Amino acid sequence: MLGCAGGKAPGYQLTSFLINEELLLDGGSAASGLSIEEQAKLTGVVVSHAHLDHIAELPYLADNIFGLREDSLKIIGARDVLEVIQKSIFNNAVWPDFCEICHEDTPILDFSSIEERETRSLGGIRFTPYAVNHKGTTFGFILEDSECALLYTSDTGPTEAIWRGAAEVDDLRAIITEVSFPNKMEELARMSRHLTPAMLHAEIGKMPPEVPVYIFHIKAQYGDETRAEIEALGEPRIQVLEEGMTYHL
Repeated sequence: MLGCAGGKAPGYQLTSFLINEELLLDGGSAASGLSIEEQAKLTGVVVSHAHLDHIAELPYLADNIFGLREDSLKIIGARDVLEVIQKSIFNNAVWPDFCEICHEDTPILDFSSIEERETRSLGGIRFTPYAVNHKGTTFGFILEDSECALLYTSDTGPTEAIWRGAAEVDDLRAIITEVSFPNKMEELARMSRHLTPAMLHAEIGKMPPEVPVYIFHIKAQYGDETRAEIEALGEPRIQVLEEGMTYHL
């Protein structure tokens, strides 16, 4: 867990999960959470959506790996998400375009679009995107290797398709989903398409039974209140993720 907070403050890192030491799921802490050597060994970065807390350190990642690998680092996401990232950040104004900058004729980054429910594979990990309920195009993912599967909703409000997909997966070991705001802020959560603890409780009924549920994206300024409300749900399979921890499925 390189970062799993819903905002940036001292002691709170932005969303970025390292899977099997190879695949990065979102890039909020892509550079600060890994050594430069670890960054250079990545097979790719799967981006759920274009919000800053999920892509913030992709520019520094590109800068750090320059000259340290022979192949391009793949950045995979929905077509319009990649277009936003390239036009808004890698545009030679905010940051150099590392899709054009090369090391020995090989571009540093390779932006590769993926369609909903199209399965890809990198580094022995298969991943399939499902549209979830968030502002702008946002994909959650079901990830599988030879041993088990993991579901990651990314940021979402109440959603449907990814839970139907989960019902078809063998050996699903964990679900990572979000809670952003305390219950008193449900109106804001619905408007911004996030979850509160009470809204999460309603989502639990859509999830495959008995699979552990891990929570990320809690807003730092409401952390204690939100965690207390999650605990009050009395759902033993729910656990709040901790930054810097390694989880074995």
